[in-house]
Amino acid sequence: MAAVVGVVVAMSGGDGESTVAGRPPGATGGGARPPAPEDVGKTYTKAPEGCDLIKPATLARIAPGTECVPSELDKSKIASMITRMPRWETRMGSGGSMLNMSVHLSVGPGSKGMYDMYKKSALTALKDMQTTTDSRSVGDLGDQAHVVHAVDKKLGSLAQAQVIVRSGNAVITVDYSYDTRDSAKGEKQSEDAAVAAARDVLGSIR
Repeated sequence: MAAVVGVVVAMSGGDGESTVAGRPPGATGGGARPPAPEDVGKTYTKAPEGCDLIKPATLARIAPGTECVPSELDKSKIASMITRMPRWETRMGSGGSMLNMSVHLSVGPGSKGMYDMYKKSALTALKDMQTTTDSRSVGDLGDQAHVVHAVDKKLGSLAQAQVIVRSGNAVITVDYSYDTRDSAKGEKQSEDAAVAAARDVLGSIR
């Protein structure tokens, strides 16, 4: 009669799951390795106050007659993230045409996913309310950059240029909204203004 030789390599735990002796469920022979951290490139750790993100000379050129309104989030002190959300608005009684520019700077983990989310939102979130007239990548601006221009379907006099930028662990969005009845502004001028603002923001962080 042939002898039966058996080698026990696994034992059934009390919960019914099979485990390699001495290792928790799901562990491989060499031990489970933690996922590698996201490689985003340059790491920023410092940013100025929100109203100091854009140079005065740039503001005088692209947003004259506006004043900065800081966000309460500009003062947040979350160890793993820096947030700045200032906006520039036309001063009441200035006599100038409507112009609003808002900046959102986020420095921290998950920048790649955040960039993709903001880009998708710029292209699709308001598609029922806006007509996109331009959408393209922007070279020589961070690691990734995209600009979108859209006009309000109901209020044809309201248009917006938005630029989204990622550089390392930082993501920047600039929304530049203006009145199309102002002959000094148009698609190209507003896109150039949003890109110029984004360049200043990127140059201000360390």
